[in-house]
Amino acid sequence: MIRCCHIIPMYVFLAVLTFLATDTFGQTDNSPNAPSASTQSANNTSSHRDEPQAAVQNSAYVPPTCGITHVGQCFKDLGHDQAGIWTSPLRIRSHDAYWLVPFAAATGVSLHYDAQAQQDLGIDKTRIDISNTISDIGLYGSIGGAAGLYLIGSAKHNDHLAETGRLGEEAIVNSLLVVEALKLATNRERPNEGNGRGGFWPHGTRSYETDGSFSSGHAIATFAFARVIASEYPSKPVQLGAYAFALAVSASRVTAREHFPADVLVGGTFGYLIGGYVIHHHANDGQASAFMITPMIEQPTHTYGLQMEFVPAVFNLNKAGRFVGWLRSTR
Repeated sequence: MIRCCHIIPMYVFLAVLTFLATDTFGQTDNSPNAPSASTQSANNTSSHRDEPQAAVQNSAYVPPTCGITHVGQCFKDLGHDQAGIWTSPLRIRSHDAYWLVPFAAATGVSLHYDAQAQQDLGIDKTRIDISNTISDIGLYGSIGGAAGLYLIGSAKHNDHLAETGRLGEEAIVNSLLVVEALKLATNRERPNEGNGRGGFWPHGTRSYETDGSFSSGHAIATFAFARVIASEYPSKPVQLGAYAFALAVSASRVTAREHFPADVLVGGTFGYLIGGYVIHHHANDGQASAFMITPMIEQPTHTYGLQMEFVPAVFNLNKAGRFVGWLRSTR
């Protein structure tokens, strides 16, 4: 069995690996329907002479939104998300230590006491059966609930509800892909396997399990979905209910003797952060911009210009103050 002090650096790396991304990479449209640069240039020249307004309106390509009618875009978003998640160490910042160090310390402590915690918990068949039922309802309920929100929102033309379901499903899929990679990389025994101490690669690299203990798929999926719900509907009762649900599902994996405490700690944390990643990169906040710039073209006089409009009601003074402070700090 690998000693705790030897595996803590690995978990620090895994923690950093998944979620320190705050900026996504630029997306370039390489679809076969996208016009080439020469074609765009020719079209723009012709449009300026004949239909200047159409040229302005069609100058920017807006990718379709992931959904039933654009399944291909869902796969594109998923690929972009996974690339952003797994390349996040390239965007490490010093302030990330505020959450990374406590998280790594908590993970190390959990790993040290994992076997003892399960031993103290004991074996109770009734408790195990109830816990398995709770955890399965939580996982499959989250997957089905996200799909249901999307379908209901689409049918009722409720864009906010449909977006919540779509982002929830994207967060769950992303989290399950990440957790499967972690299971393969760590190959940890479950509490009901082997000697019950949760060894990592107990039989060396000769054999491995695709359904290992580290980390919890139920915890990562439910916390990812809870983060989306809490972000889309930021009221205290909704947030409390969403996270309490995810916490109950995660705890049930320990009481069912399917996972150790460290497994659900890491899974829940990763799920929370993956949900935030999806919200940050795919949510439509629906807020108008305080500054609006509109191109102006007058064909009779062959004049060009820009119309600038400022909407004070939408202007966020707090964000503006933080931006000014950032500018001063960079000087």
